[in-house]
Amino acid sequence: MLLNAMHIKRSISVRNHSYQVEVPDACPICHRHSEIQVVGADVIDDGKAVQAIFRCAYTGCRQHFFCYYGPITSGVLVSVRPVKPVLSAFPAAVSTISPTFLSVFAEAEEAAQLGLNQIAGPGYRKAFEYLIKDYAKSISPERASEIEAKFAGAVVNDFVADPRIQAVAKRSLWLGNDETHYLRKWSDHDVSDLVTLIKLAANWIEIDHLSKSYVESMPEPKGA
Repeated sequence: MLLNAMHIKRSISVRNHSYQVEVPDACPICHRHSEIQVVGADVIDDGKAVQAIFRCAYTGCRQHFFCYYGPITSGVLVSVRPVKPVLSAFPAAVSTISPTFLSVFAEAEEAAQLGLNQIAGPGYRKAFEYLIKDYAKSISPERASEIEAKFAGAVVNDFVADPRIQAVAKRSLWLGNDETHYLRKWSDHDVSDLVTLIKLAANWIEIDHLSKSYVESMPEPKGA
């Protein structure tokens, strides 16, 4: 299910009994806040849980999805399937510099929205390593093999000169390492901070890339 989704209460009938249950306030597939229609529901898992079928009323969607609940008397939503993740947009320069970053980040983001947090964190860490190494390679293409072989932290120290990118890159790696290690060093920060730092780094990389592009395409006039 989408971790940040808001819920509304709906009445469903389960074996001739009516219950109030949580339902996403937006379709998990098209993400529109249209009417959610009840199709049917029944008990599963030897009566320990309930599965309900809903349909999005938006004419451009009309797709069905399943909601799963624990004890029906609680009405607490446990999971939703299927879910079409809402993916972040990144600057165009980032997709040029590191298309693999976009792919891995999207997989991590999908895992996070499905509640797979133990997978999402390391995924974000891997995505950022692609981003920072591919960025370094775009700056120093003649040293690509060296960059690929180095630890990501060493790449930041040795190849990233912009202090803004370097500052957020280091912190991205610190929090990314927390997502892959047994003990956390930064207990007052979590994966949401990691995502924010990665996006900050991507934006600074975009600024650096565009700035250099304009400087190269518009050199200082002689005698200016």
